[in-house]
Amino acid sequence: MSASESRNDTDVAEGKITEAALDHMRAWLNKPRQIPHWNSEVTKDNIWHFALGVGDDNPLWWDDEYAKASPRGGVTAPPTYLYSHSNGPRLKPEHFGAPTEFFLPGVLALWAGEKWKWHRPIHIGEKISANLQLVEVTLHESGSFGGRSITQIERMQFITDRGETVAEVWHNLKRFERSQARSKNAYLERELAVYSSADRERFERHYQDEASVLRRGAKPRFVENTQVGEQSGPMLKGPLTVNNLIGFMLGWGSGLNATNRMLYSQLTLHPGSRLVHPESGVVDNIESPHWDRGLARLSGLPDGYDFGCQRFSWFAHFMTDWIGDHGELTDLDFKMLKPNIINDVTWLTGEVTEVDLRSATVTVKITATNQLDQVTAIGSAVARLPRRAG
Repeated sequence: MSASESRNDTDVAEGKITEAALDHMRAWLNKPRQIPHWNSEVTKDNIWHFALGVGDDNPLWWDDEYAKASPRGGVTAPPTYLYSHSNGPRLKPEHFGAPTEFFLPGVLALWAGEKWKWHRPIHIGEKISANLQLVEVTLHESGSFGGRSITQIERMQFITDRGETVAEVWHNLKRFERSQARSKNAYLERELAVYSSADRERFERHYQDEASVLRRGAKPRFVENTQVGEQSGPMLKGPLTVNNLIGFMLGWGSGLNATNRMLYSQLTLHPGSRLVHPESGVVDNIESPHWDRGLARLSGLPDGYDFGCQRFSWFAHFMTDWIGDHGELTDLDFKMLKPNIINDVTWLTGEVTEVDLRSATVTVKITATNQLDQVTAIGSAVARLPRRAG
């Protein structure tokens, strides 16, 4: 698709959903395509870069001696580290992996949820690529922001160079026309959080004690000793800052934030990734609303906001701390309910809802709550736990 075709199909500045753009989407249903990577090979450096961005200090990801003595036999990667194998720069015409720039360019994309299934842990030295296919496009004539909206579901597979699928994810995006999102004003005037010295001290004290309280570590959590109704947490994430976003992107990658000559080359190849700042007139890209207030307000939000995969990674961190070195996270179904705005804090809590002794698995409901006591996301995780000997 050429730049001119993209601009004819969708009004990039206002993000209109048109019949031509919908026809283009539907033509790609169930057609796998490989997407560019940030990381192509699992290395120790890549792992700790990602863990650093999540705030996950589990020694399984960092410490050679500790990890070697663990049941894993060496350093492995956090479950959502695989995101970094699917978020590379869009430097060639065929690099149209990100759905928000190739399908409905300019139309606001909100991360509604994901469902992951991991088949096994990831190890240093493995070469892993990702492919993506659009599996569902549903048009809603009247969305939650008013006007047309789209539900867009994609399936991504992470595959080794030997052809083994190590994980799969079903990605749910909600697409809205930006003008409708602004006019609805659901979040635009929400005041940003402000904290007192007592709040800051409370956050600091919590972080100082969090790992020792929450991380199971080398002590096995046996499935026979786990009870329905068992509570866990809270884990703290935030306050969300621009620095917090940058830290995550250093590990996750950045498909769109090229600079100077390479940025303009990328915008020419993928005009759907182009936004013009409403105050300065500067050309920018569709990731910038995450940290730029003017562009965030163009999308109906009061300031920058987190990445969906960032918050999902927090849920996975919560689970790997809880299950310990002997456990294995196999499934996580996650739904986004409210945006996580700059300055917000997120408290994660868990409750065991099911214990299956036959399969040695447990199901945990995870809830994310902000400083306003609003539930911003929920998840249901399945983990395999060790059995007691005999």
